[in-house]
Amino acid sequence: MMEGVKRKVIQPDQRLIKTYLCKGCNRQVRQKELTIPIGPYKGDKTIANYGCICEDIKLAEKTKRARSRLKRNRLVNCFNYYSLINHSLKQATLENYNPTSEDLRMAKQKALGYIESFNGEQNLLFTGDFGTGKSHLSIYITKKLMEQDYNCLFLSLPKLLTKIKQTYNKSDITEDELLDVIQQVDLLVIDDIGSEQRTEWSVSKFFEILDNRAGKATIYTTNLNSAELKQRVNERNFSRIMENTEVIVMKGEDYRRRNF
Repeated sequence: MMEGVKRKVIQPDQRLIKTYLCKGCNRQVRQKELTIPIGPYKGDKTIANYGCICEDIKLAEKTKRARSRLKRNRLVNCFNYYSLINHSLKQATLENYNPTSEDLRMAKQKALGYIESFNGEQNLLFTGDFGTGKSHLSIYITKKLMEQDYNCLFLSLPKLLTKIKQTYNKSDITEDELLDVIQQVDLLVIDDIGSEQRTEWSVSKFFEILDNRAGKATIYTTNLNSAELKQRVNERNFSRIMENTEVIVMKGEDYRRRNF
């Protein structure tokens, strides 16, 4: 029966007009004149191009962009859900960061270089005085990398330890789920190391987090110097922090209070 249907299909008369190389898709194209064989437009002529795939490419690119937007939205939602960040830092950009010393200007350039050369392995340690922008630059780095479809997380260490303790009671997430997200992200920021309450449990939990992140990019911020940090987190944790880590010292006037 299908064979009979096929035999009844009337093909339009075709006349080859020209062949050419499409500049859009770089494919050989045959341009033909077709004469409509039946219907109200019988006898009318139309032009058709065979071999060009420009429309297919446009559709594929549109689909790719849509998928990228969906992925980026998922990353942003994950960042917003899990990140433990002060409201004021959510507005941090490079434009509203105003360095007050040469150290801070260099730190700003280091942040830009880190974004440009990001490989998912290199760590940074921002250390220095209060209000010099350590957290500000860290947030900016996460924002720019998320624009490149990297999965990032920003966690204040004191808030993180509190959040983990909360999971032991009734919570919307479990400790395993939280630690798994921390382990999997492309970039983790651990902010404000040294301001947490130091206990045997906090030191042990911090090591678990660091150990799970071995080989993955992490940014640390602290107000402590090297000796103080080592004493605060213990020798083992300090060694993990310093592994494959570039230290950026940020000394300068508190830019948050420069107009006080």
